[in-house]
Amino acid sequence: MKPATSVVQIKPDDKEVACDGGGALGHPMVYLPFGKKTHVECYYCGKRFEKSSPKK
Repeated sequence: MKPATSVVQIKPDDKEVACDGGGALGHPMVYLPFGKKTHVECYYCGKRFEKSSPKK
């Protein structure tokens, strides 16, 4: 696994995220399901996706 290059905050109710590495030299599109986790990391580029805390 590569070290995380950046952290992306997403909505707390999202079930999955898509990552293509960004830019012209990215990687194949992958879909990363959260399941019961609050964060996932892309296994190609290491980008970390975190669910933001729900607002009260």
